Amino acid sequence: MKPVPRWPLHPAPVEGEALSSWLHRVAACYQMDARDLLENDLGHGQVDDLDTAPPLSLLTALSQRSGIDLDRLRCMSIAGWVPWLLDSLDEQIPAALETYAFQLSVLLPRHKRKIRTAARWRAWLPRQPVGRACPLCLDGSAEQAILLAWKLPLMLSCPRHGCWLEPYWGVPGRYLGWENADTTPRAAADAITTMDRRTWQALTMGYVELPRRRIHAGLWFRLLRTVLDELNTPLSYCGKGAGSIRYVWERCGHPPRAGQDRWRPYEMLDSAVQLQMLEAAATAFDLLESQAVIPRGEQAALFLSALQSGATSGLLAKERQQEPMHDWKGMVRAINEAFTEARYNPETARSLFALAAYGKRDPDSLERLRDEFAQEGIPPAFLSHYEPDGPFACRKVSDSLSRKF
Repeated sequence: MKPVPRWPLHPAPVEGEALSSWLHRVAACYQMDARDLLENDLGHGQVDDLDTAPPLSLLTALSQRSGIDLDRLRCMSIAGWVPWLLDSLDEQIPAALETYAFQLSVLLPRHKRKIRTAARWRAWLPRQPVGRACPLCLDGSAEQAILLAWKLPLMLSCPRHGCWLEPYWGVPGRYLGWENADTTPRAAADAITTMDRRTWQALTMGYVELPRRRIHAGLWFRLLRTVLDELNTPLSYCGKGAGSIRYVWERCGHPPRAGQDRWRPYEMLDSAVQLQMLEAAATAFDLLESQAVIPRGEQAALFLSALQSGATSGLLAKERQQEPMHDWKGMVRAINEAFTEARYNPETARSLFALAAYGKRDPDSLERLRDEFAQEGIPPAFLSHYEPDGPFACRKVSDSLSRKF
C-alpha cells in the first residue's frame, strides 16, 4: 500500500481554532475553495457539519495528509468536546436539558426552578449561527483564524486581550471584515473577563480555578449553563431569591430576563438576548464572590472565598469541639457533585464505582451496579471494561470528598 502524500504546504492550526476555519486557510494556500479541497483532494464532497460532527473518515484523511494528531483534529469540532462541553450530540434525548441545566443550583434553590424540557435540544449549540471574533486577534495576526469557542454563545470577550468580541463576516484565509465600521477594541468589564478566562481555561486546560477549589471543566460549563437558566426564571417563581436575581439584572443594566416574556432555552434565544444573558451571568458570579448577593444554591459555595483560619476566642474553640465530627449535609453535597462530575469525567466515574463496589466482587453484582450508574446518566463506556482493583481503589474519591467540607 502506497503512503498517502502529505501536503507540502499548510498552516498549522491555532490553539482552539475551528476545523472549518483551518480548512479554509489550508485551501487558500493552494488557491482553492474549501469545498473543492474536501472533494478533489480528500474525496469527501460536501460536509456541512465540519464544526459540529465531522466524519471520522475525514479526520483520519486530514491527519494522514497533514501529519496533525487525530485527537487534536477531533477537538477542533464540537464532537471532540463530548462529554465535557455537552453530554451528547443526539437531539432526541428527552431529559437532556433537565440533566444538564437543572441538576445543580447556584443562585436559587433547586425546588424554586420549574423543571423544563425542550425538543431537539443540545447544550450550547445555538439556533442562529454566531459570528463574533476578537479585533486584536484577527487584525494583529497573519493567520486570521476563527476559534471554535467564538462560534458558540459561550463568551463575550477575548481571554487573551480582554476586549469585546465583535461581529464579523467573510471566510478565514481569504477575506474577513467587520459588520461595524468602527472596530476599535472595547475593553470588557472585569466581571466579564474573569468569567471568560475561566471558560477559556476550561477549554484549554480541562479545569477551572475557583475561589474555593479547582473544578473539572465539565462542571464549569454546567454551572455556567445553570446560572443562565436561573437568571431566566420568572421573579414570581424565585421566592426569597427574587431580590438577588433582580439585583443582578439591575447591576448589569438590562431588564429582568433580558426582556423575555416567555421561557425558551438559552440556545434558542436571539443572539442579542444571549449576549445580555451572558453579561448578567458574569455580573452574578462577581456579586457572589464579593458577597453582595445571598447565595441560595448548593454549589454557590464554590464561588466564595475559602474559610480563613486564625486566632479565635477560647469560647468559640470550645463550641467547635462540641460540634459533630462529620458534616453530613456537606457529605451529601460533595457526593452529588462527584456524581455530576462523573457524567463527563471517566476517572471520577471509575473512582465512584470503586467506592460503591467495595465488598462486591461477583460479576452479577458489578453488572447491576453498572446499570445503576447508567441510570444516573454516567456513560456505560466509562465503566464497560473497568474492574475495581481492591479496597483502596476508592481512596482518591474519599480524599477528595473529605477536602470539600
